[in-house]
Amino acid sequence: MSLGALRVSRTGCLLGAQMGDLVQTEVAKRINIIATALFHEMTVEALSDLDLSYTPPLGSPWDLEQMGAQEWKRRVERRL
Repeated sequence: MSLGALRVSRTGCLLGAQMGDLVQTEVAKRINIIATALFHEMTVEALSDLDLSYTPPLGSPWDLEQMGAQEWKRRVERRL
């Protein structure tokens, strides 16, 4: 499973996302998270801080979209 890219405006608002290698059962949840973030004009920081459900024995406490947002923030901070 991979998050190809987050598209972000100069103000830090999410503009879109590209995903690949997702199995059918994961697609709906991933699309819903990004669609909700886009609808509410969320910033990457807000996306990173979302409180999403997870199953500890089966997954990470950070969702794929959140990890992508955190990586984007790290890259921006390195440029400053």
